[in-house]
Amino acid sequence: MSEQEIREGMLLAVWDEPPLDFDPDTLMRRVEQKKSRRRALVAVGVATAMIAVVSLALPGLLPRDRDGQLGSDGQTNSSAPPTEAYEKKLQRTGDAVAEKLALTMPNLKEVYADFRQGGFSYNMPNMSSAPPSGQPRKSNEPQFTGYLFLTDEIGPTSLRLEGAKIELSTKNFCSGAVTCREVPQKDGSVVTEAEFTDGSPDITHSEVVRSFPSGFHVRIASYSYNPASGSGLRQTVPVRVGVLTTLVTDPKVDWE
Repeated sequence: MSEQEIREGMLLAVWDEPPLDFDPDTLMRRVEQKKSRRRALVAVGVATAMIAVVSLALPGLLPRDRDGQLGSDGQTNSSAPPTEAYEKKLQRTGDAVAEKLALTMPNLKEVYADFRQGGFSYNMPNMSSAPPSGQPRKSNEPQFTGYLFLTDEIGPTSLRLEGAKIELSTKNFCSGAVTCREVPQKDGSVVTEAEFTDGSPDITHSEVVRSFPSGFHVRIASYSYNPASGSGLRQTVPVRVGVLTTLVTDPKVDWE
C-alpha cells in the first residue's frame, strides 16, 4: 500500500469526526445566530413587500375629487351599486302604494306589493314594451314590473303594474274600451283611464296609465281574474279606475 493510499484511508476514517478543538457551545451559538439572522431577513423582506403592495393599492382605494386629486382622510365612498339602489327604491315604492290601497279600500286584507326590476316576459294588451321611437333601451333606464296583491270578500287576487319609458298610443290603448278619457295633472303628467267589458255585461278589465313629461309611463291594471296566477276568475274587477287613478297619482309614491 502506498503512502497516498494510507493518507486517503486515514482521512476517510475521520472525515465525520469533529476537530480536536471542537466546542459544542460555540457551535450552538453560531447556529442560533444564523437562525436569528435568517428570521430578521425574512421579516424585513415581508415588511418591504407589504409596503410595496399597500403603496400601489392605496391611490386606487382613496376617493378623488373632481380634479382627480386624492380626497381627504375622512372621506368614504358609501354609494351603493345602481341595481341595488333601484331595488331598494322599488321596495319603498311598493310599500307606499300598498299602504295607499289599504287606506283607500279598508275592506281589503293582506295588501302587499312585489315589484321587480325589468320587464314582463309578456306585454299588456294595447301597449308596446319598446322604448320611444324604436330606440334600444338603455341599461341604466328605470324599469319595473310587479303585482299588488290583495284579498277581498271573494278571495285573493292582484293588480298588475308596469313602469318604463315605453311607446304609448292613446288610440291603441283605448281600442275596445267602453269608457276612456285623459285627465291632465298639475305636474304636467297625463292620466289615461279605460275600462273594458270584452263582450260581458260587467267590467272585466280596468286600466290606468300615467304618462310623465320625461317619457316614463306607469300602468296599473285590474282584471276579473288574478293576473299573477291566471286563475281566480270572478264576475268583475276587484278595483275600478277611480281607485287605480288614486294610486298612480299619490304624491307619496315616487314612480320615476
